[in-house]
Amino acid sequence: MRVATMIEAASCAGVVLAGGKSARMGMEKAALRIGDETLLARIVRRLHLGLAEVYVIGPPHLAALIPGTAVIPDETPDIGPLGGLYSALAHIPSQRIFVMGCDMPFVGPALVRAMAHYAARHPEADVVALRTARGLEPLHAVYAHTCASAAQERLIAADGHSLSALLDRLSVKELPKRIAAREDPSGRSTFNANSPEDWREALAIYAEESSASTA
Repeated sequence: MRVATMIEAASCAGVVLAGGKSARMGMEKAALRIGDETLLARIVRRLHLGLAEVYVIGPPHLAALIPGTAVIPDETPDIGPLGGLYSALAHIPSQRIFVMGCDMPFVGPALVRAMAHYAARHPEADVVALRTARGLEPLHAVYAHTCASAAQERLIAADGHSLSALLDRLSVKELPKRIAAREDPSGRSTFNANSPEDWREALAIYAEESSASTA
């Protein structure tokens, strides 16, 4: 990696939002097992391959799953991802944070690093986000530290707490498709497991990838 890219990535910390209730899954997603580790441990490990600093936003008991990684309590745990994002922006001093949910087992380190690099090269943007077939991915995006005030305003707004509403108030720059395709050719970095059916698919993908790597 070039020195400039390393410096740019260092100015961005990784953040996993793990304070959700996992209602659709029916059990705590962070503690699900994939291979020989928990889902949260896998995500933190993969993020560390792309970014030097990684934090988790969620309840204190998650620290047992990820020794050595700081767990920051969500100040507004019943608000959803917006509350977790605000807690991260309020407590993590990095210039930018890459934010993702605790349900993306195949997050791509190279793609995350490329997004941090792209955000550093475009300081005019509040957010650098990836666009997929589902639309913009607010939980696979880089947020500037200056987004904290807008996030706080959305927390006290009476018309909902969606991340999409927050993005509407910010300057958002999409990661070019050519970069996403180059760094994440499988397109699996944003695969999210919200339900038991999704989890079965994730385990099948993991088994397939594990077999291919040992072939």
